[in-house]
Amino acid sequence: MKYPPISPDDTQPTRLLAPTDAPKRRLWLALMLAGCGSLLLTVALWGFTQRSQPPTPTPFAVVIMQGGQRSDVQTTARTVAELLQAQGITLQPQDALSMPLEATLSAGDVLTIARARDVSLRVDGVASTLRTPFSLPFDILRQAGLTVGEHDRVWLDDLEVSPAELVMWPLPVTRIVLERAVTITLVDEDETRALITTADTVGEALFEAGVLLYLADEVAPDVAAVVEDGMTVQIVRAQPLRVEADGVVIETRTRGATVGEALAEAGVALMGLDRVEPDEGAPVEPGMTIRIIRVTEDLLTRDEDIPFETQFVADPELPLDQRAIRQVGQLGVRRFSERVRYENGVEVSREDVGEEVVQAPRPQIVAYGTRIVLYTVDTPDGPLEYWRKLRVYATSYHPAELGGDSVTAIGETLRRGIVGADPRIIPYRTQLYVPGYGRGMMADTGGPRSSPFWIDLGYSDEDFVGWARYVDVYLLPPVPANIPYLLPEWRPLRGTVDRGN
Repeated sequence: MKYPPISPDDTQPTRLLAPTDAPKRRLWLALMLAGCGSLLLTVALWGFTQRSQPPTPTPFAVVIMQGGQRSDVQTTARTVAELLQAQGITLQPQDALSMPLEATLSAGDVLTIARARDVSLRVDGVASTLRTPFSLPFDILRQAGLTVGEHDRVWLDDLEVSPAELVMWPLPVTRIVLERAVTITLVDEDETRALITTADTVGEALFEAGVLLYLADEVAPDVAAVVEDGMTVQIVRAQPLRVEADGVVIETRTRGATVGEALAEAGVALMGLDRVEPDEGAPVEPGMTIRIIRVTEDLLTRDEDIPFETQFVADPELPLDQRAIRQVGQLGVRRFSERVRYENGVEVSREDVGEEVVQAPRPQIVAYGTRIVLYTVDTPDGPLEYWRKLRVYATSYHPAELGGDSVTAIGETLRRGIVGADPRIIPYRTQLYVPGYGRGMMADTGGPRSSPFWIDLGYSDEDFVGWARYVDVYLLPPVPANIPYLLPEWRPLRGTVDRGN
């Protein structure tokens, strides 16, 4: 091997090519050859190993359906059992697979797992529980070994369906009730027929068959008897009749001999004052009509108030002409009663029962003052003391008005200063003062008036002044011995109006 000469221009000569490094170059070449040999040996060994091992399986896709859920799975499992193990899926007793455990899998297979569950069965009243992977009622009944006849009754989750619907029923169920039909013979007087029924009792079987029973009909066995296959049921009919009661017509039958017995069998009761046509003892005739007249009575009441009295009591602590209620009065109640009779809701009579006092009136107690108190009134002639003030309607009179009669009731001569009034209000000889008239003395009276609160102011014929208005009258000392402490309620004279001062 020839090497190129070293050029004077080379600043970094290749030392490996230098003639002085020949031993080192031979060592390096030997090492390279040894490494290549090792590499060739390794490759040969790997190829031998690959030829002695089986090829790695290629994953493929399958579908697992479980509980309505779809799972797309990449797997290298060869069988259904290996797939379940690889997916960690454990089967329980009664669980069902759409493919056998030993079946070989291929791409695109769909494995459906139906988990077993409890389904409630009730057959002819006997309850049981079936553990099944099936959800449709036809499959469940087939697993339980049950067949359904065309007259049997079936309930799926409390919904009754026809036997023909079972095959195509699309929904899963958890409860199935099956009642098997039986055949009984019905003897109804002259008619005999067979009844196919799933009813539990004789009464229910007759009702299903549309057989009308009346209260008085006799059924043997009893309507409450349990239905048995092949049994005979006999009906003994009663006599037909009509009952009119409470606005309703009842078509019924009876085996009773009298009207009363017929009503008892029909369950129609007579109450209180009720009566019946014909009479209860009358014999029953086929097709007859019995009428019930419902008789009721009402006690009607009407209340009226009873006025209370007012009682007056003297009170020496109260000033004269002042009052105080010591007890509030309360009205009483008088109750009038009458009895009203109705037949079938229509009034037929009315009778007075009487009256009673259900609450006695309570009197009102009023205290009136008897204590004399002196007051003062200012007058043009100076202040005057008085012990009572009265509001009265004032008129005036003179002798000529009386036809010349000038003698008063107590013998005084009619003149200015002599006044007439009701002595029950102002006692005779009482001194008084009338604003605009002056002082006077009660010495006369007159005829009755519509109110006792009046006064006639006396004049002579020469100085007469006409009066016709309300005034305040002041009663002056001395206080008479016969004071009317309790005056009547004030009221104006008829046809007058007190317009105040």
